[in-house]
Amino acid sequence: MICCHEKYEVAMEISGAELRRCRDCGLVVVSQKIRGFAPEIYQDYYQEDTGGRFGAGIECVVKAFRFVRALKIFLLKSDSRSILDIGSGRGWTLYFLKKYFHYETAVGTQISLPAYRFSREKLRLEIYNRDLLAIDFSRTFDVISLWHILEHVNQPEEYVEKISQLLSDNGRLLIEVPNFNAWSRRLVEKYWLGLDLKHHLTFFTPAALSALLLKYGFKIEKIRTFSLEYSTFTSTQSLVNFISGSQDCFFCWLGGEKFGPKIYLHTLLFVLLFPLCFLVNLILYFFDWGEVITIVAQKNG
Repeated sequence: MICCHEKYEVAMEISGAELRRCRDCGLVVVSQKIRGFAPEIYQDYYQEDTGGRFGAGIECVVKAFRFVRALKIFLLKSDSRSILDIGSGRGWTLYFLKKYFHYETAVGTQISLPAYRFSREKLRLEIYNRDLLAIDFSRTFDVISLWHILEHVNQPEEYVEKISQLLSDNGRLLIEVPNFNAWSRRLVEKYWLGLDLKHHLTFFTPAALSALLLKYGFKIEKIRTFSLEYSTFTSTQSLVNFISGSQDCFFCWLGGEKFGPKIYLHTLLFVLLFPLCFLVNLILYFFDWGEVITIVAQKNG
């Protein structure tokens, strides 16, 4: 176990892979036989020409959500002037922070070459095409953010330790990851969209992620399990997967796969289930069963 604890239990078994839960801290990891961070699998994660993952219409929606992210980061601490966004995607969040919210330093990391090139060449951002642990920064940052990144790395604890060194005193850390306690994960198990075992190596519960941050001296300021961007879509696709007995067809179609017969069924089920899933996630806003974990933490000075 990467958390160095010795007692664990098998939380799930999927296609020969075990998801093992630590009995001490609650961290869930994928079994070693398929585990391993492989940067090459991310080289086609984004499109070469646009730096995006979807068609033009969906990318406009994504761009709008990235503006909302930038606004949220600004509101965390309005006098902040520097940010490190680990796994910075297409770079739009950093771009908006510099253009509209007066951030003087907006730095990102991105191992996928298409998104890295788009960020540097199109948006003119300071982006590093290396893993965080391989970069020696000679500065600290007022804000550090990781949006759906920590579940992709081999050693999340090493990430948190390095982040604690790179964050300024009283700086803010913002992390969002899939929630292994999610109601839809409990209901549909292997059909949960958040599993994504091709890319995800570690899974968290609110308690497990909070404990990891507290271990390195962070003070938890806010924690929630609802995301307007991810929650309803994740729940709906997961239920559609379960009902149809197929995996992520609608999501893959949005990502550019050819339209096939299964898409008709998935689209119909999506239309029917989306309002219900939105309502369920809204009701669960104040509980820990939502689809994501979003934590805002402060580094104690």
